[in-house]
Order: sequence, then structure tokens, then C-alpha cells
Amino acid sequence: MSKKPVLMLTHMAARDAGQIAVILGDMGHPVETARLNKGDALPEDIESYAGFASFGGAMSANDEHVDFIRDEIAWMGRVMAADKPLLGLCLGGQLMARALGARVGPHPDGTYEFGYYPVTPIEGSGDLQMAATLNVCLRHGEAFEVPDGAQHLATGESFPNMAFRYGAAGFALQFHPEVNDEILSGWHKDGPPPDINNPGAQSADEQFAGRDAHEEAMHDWLRKFLTHWLGLGS
Repeated sequence: MSKKPVLMLTHMAARDAGQIAVILGDMGHPVETARLNKGDALPEDIESYAGFASFGGAMSANDEHVDFIRDEIAWMGRVMAADKPLLGLCLGGQLMARALGARVGPHPDGTYEFGYYPVTPIEGSGDLQMAATLNVCLRHGEAFEVPDGAQHLATGESFPNMAFRYGAAGFALQFHPEVNDEILSGWHKDGPPPDINNPGAQSADEQFAGRDAHEEAMHDWLRKFLTHWLGLGS
């Protein structure tokens, strides 16, 4: 019996699905992509999919004047109400928080994270499938608060909210486990990106060293987590 597809919701480039698309393909799931910033529509029929993953972007989750941001926030509320597997990564996780009535905003000190930083699971948060502190890729200046009714799953050094679960199969991650060589190299292909100069960001050398040191463990965790996540769907 063939498996249902998983839909990737991207806000910048098609490559943003990164290692998540690779792993889901290995698991036998067809991977489809909706490029929301290019005008692709969100699906009305959510039952035809095994799950949905929403990725990062340079825009803010507070940009409700942007049509696709406003529409995705409303659509996510419908998906979570139906207990369909929904995974939000960075901006995607922030959109989930907004859909649930939580605030998204910058660090009070202006701290920015760009590179590889430790994320620590909260005791009792086994649903994240993370047994101990894991160094993961981050690129953000804003972060979500944990919505009412959600379970706080992980914390970071500078930002206290790194992951939450809502309902049966809704997971929001403030980090980017999908980042692989293609994505990281793409971020740096025209030289260091401007946000590398923000307070707290790592240098290009530090980022590529972080990739070499932590990518394998991050992707090993990601495979285990995605298997668990999709298994929660009906």
C-alpha cells in the first residue's frame, strides 16, 4: 500500500525542505512542495496528506499584512484542530504559535542566533525524542512563546522556548534540523549573509565547523523524530 505524501510549505526557496525531504523520501513518502511566497495555494483537502512541514523565511510571523502569512496562520489552526501531523520550523513554528494565540517577538537584548547552538530537552518531554542536549542549526532573531494548552519541550541558552507540542501531532521547533550542506552552502554562496553581523551570530568559519561537528547527530535525531511524528497521524 502506497504511503500518503507529505507537503512541504516553503517561504523562500524550494531547497528549504532540505534533509526533511530526503528523509521522508527514504521513508517511502512522496514529497510535495507548495511555495507559498510564489503564489502556490494551501490545500483545502488536508486528509489526502500524511502531514505538513512549514519552513523558515526572512519575513516575520507578525507580518499579517502579507497575504500568504495571514492565510497560513488561519490554515494552521484548521490543521491542528483536525489533529493532522503539522511540523513548524523557525518561522513555521512561530506561525503555529500565532495561530494558537501566542506572542512572537525578538529577544529583549537583541540577541540573534545564526549557527550551531545547544538545545536541551525539558525533563519529561519524551515526545521530542531527544534524550540529551543536542547542538542544532539556528537562524533567528525572533522566537515564540509557548501557547496556552501546549507542552513546552525544549530550551536554549539565549531563548527559553525551543520547541512545543500542541494536540496529537503538532510540533513547533525554533531550530533548523533540516539544514544540510546544500542549504548551509546556499546561505553563504554569495559571501557571508548580512545577518551574520548581528549580536550572537557565529562567523562563517564557526558555522561550517559546527556543521562538521554536529550535522550527523542532528540528522540522526531528525530521522527518529520524523518517524515518531508521522506515526501520530490518523
